[in-house]
Amino acid sequence: MMSNDFSNKHYFAGISLASGASIDTGAAVLDRDLKVITLDKLFTMEDVKFFINNFAGKKNTIFTVSIPENPTMLNAKWKLYSREYQLIQSSSLIDVDKLEWTHRFTPRGSEFFKECKKNGIDIFRYNLGELKNSLGLSGMYKDRSPVECKSLQSAFKYKFKIYDLPANMLPASQLEAILGAYLGYLMYKNDSEYHTKIKASYHDIDVAGIGI
Repeated sequence: MMSNDFSNKHYFAGISLASGASIDTGAAVLDRDLKVITLDKLFTMEDVKFFINNFAGKKNTIFTVSIPENPTMLNAKWKLYSREYQLIQSSSLIDVDKLEWTHRFTPRGSEFFKECKKNGIDIFRYNLGELKNSLGLSGMYKDRSPVECKSLQSAFKYKFKIYDLPANMLPASQLEAILGAYLGYLMYKNDSEYHTKIKASYHDIDVAGIGI
């Protein structure tokens, strides 16, 4: 369980950060009563910076930002195996560990988030897939498919008591942002059945999640 005292927090802002500006980034804000204060779509990092920098009461807010997966990573099994036979990688002039397509996640926005932390903002990262699994939301549905979005929105309402949701189906990015905001709420609540903990560090920002 986290040892941090978040008793002075009133708002919980989740940002489901996309890997690039061509895909929408979701933003959501919940209050202590799990009422939805804000739902928004962002695209560029300038949009994300504006959202955080101009957020009223950010000192009384827990910000959680997802770690976006790297779309350039070689994820097919045959591609991963073929890398072992590419002679260019045996060259001492090439550091494979520094090649972007070998990394699972992309560091988009990390420098700005470190600045936020230095300025006294409580900001954390979260692994979307792991968080879904820890909260029992990983099922048989394809990620971001309409049926998964419907399942997530129903779970928020009936399982986690976030009743103040729009009647229409929300975009996947905003649902994933609500998930991050709910993690912030659990960090504040501290006596929930879901115990939060720091699981790792990503570019000097703590990665929060649900512990056992």
